[in-house]
Amino acid sequence: MAIELSDKQIKDGWQIVKFGEIAKNISKRVEPSETDLEVYVGLEHIDPQSLRIARRGVPADVKGQKLRVRPGQIIFGKRRAYQKKVAVADFEGICSAHAMVLEEVVGKIIPGLLPFFMQSDMFMDRAVAISEGSLSPTIKWKALAIQEFPLPPIERQKEILEVLEKVEEAISRSEVAFDSAKILRKAIRSNFLFKGCTIKQTEKTHWGEVPKGWKIQPLSEMAQINPRYTLAKSEPIQFCEMAAVGNDSMSIEGEIETREKVSGGARFKNKDILFARITPCAENGKITIVDFLKEDSVGVGSTEFIVISPRKTSSEYLYHLCRTNRVHGYAIKRMAGTTGRQRIPNEVFDEIMIPIPPSEGMSIIEEQLHNAEKTVISIESKISRMKMLRTSFFNEVFIGGVQ
Repeated sequence: MAIELSDKQIKDGWQIVKFGEIAKNISKRVEPSETDLEVYVGLEHIDPQSLRIARRGVPADVKGQKLRVRPGQIIFGKRRAYQKKVAVADFEGICSAHAMVLEEVVGKIIPGLLPFFMQSDMFMDRAVAISEGSLSPTIKWKALAIQEFPLPPIERQKEILEVLEKVEEAISRSEVAFDSAKILRKAIRSNFLFKGCTIKQTEKTHWGEVPKGWKIQPLSEMAQINPRYTLAKSEPIQFCEMAAVGNDSMSIEGEIETREKVSGGARFKNKDILFARITPCAENGKITIVDFLKEDSVGVGSTEFIVISPRKTSSEYLYHLCRTNRVHGYAIKRMAGTTGRQRIPNEVFDEIMIPIPPSEGMSIIEEQLHNAEKTVISIESKISRMKMLRTSFFNEVFIGGVQ
């Protein structure tokens, strides 16, 4: 793809560079079973549009040769580049062979700018365009190295980096707060849903100690599993694919389709819970609350959803229950079927015994859960806005639009 500089960019000292002139590919192979290194990072540990690596594994988790990585080096997901996974290592370890390990070539680009450059739409769009393959499109270093990009003069790069580093610092602080908020939410779920907020007296049951006055019932007593709904005739149908459900979101994240007719699928109404039954969606935690339908309308979704309709509790309370290890963890252990196509059987929800508080206690717990979820959503929204600001700024300066 030919790149041309504008007259203004030429006047200001911009230049066209090949990616191989500002980055080098480090391809040192390591056998996980033979290394003393203690950290492994796969692409699953890297969040899109985040330079910080928040999760890690260990070499014992994986087999096959991996790539050696050192602090300060850039890990770039060369497989499925559209996922926009770029991160800076802060550890000695190994990473997925589906990544590239890159270092800056100082000279035409200043130290520290390359990771931000690689997050830009300009770079990512090109990376996707040169990827090869249909099922798992992958980038080859030789193809990436010859791609041409515009770069501003060194002094302008310093100004750009100063702004981006301040934004990145704010993002990193918010991401740490986000992780802490999720840990707090998990603690509230595991404690308040099964032990209560204020109750001190407990009583022994066949399933262990529970707060006094609570009942033990199957989850299926609190909700109807796969209720039978009738679709309205001659009305467009709102259809929810599995891809529209996030791995950790109370609301639908993706696009909802409108179809004239459907031949099958899970049926649901607003306030019902969609619970993915098939691997890997079930393990990934695709659970959400339906909130996009008109009142009393019936929607349809993937056949791989279990629909859980609340009876004796609110949708929010039931959603948080479904997120606990008591429910989600147990359901995963009960998956059956051939490898790669395992599913959660419907009867699992008859087996899961849940302590149920009196209505007053349930309201108190629900309020605590609501506040915890609200905090998580608020911080996540803040991070998203800052990332959009960062991308917008970078895209503007790299077409010379910001003075």
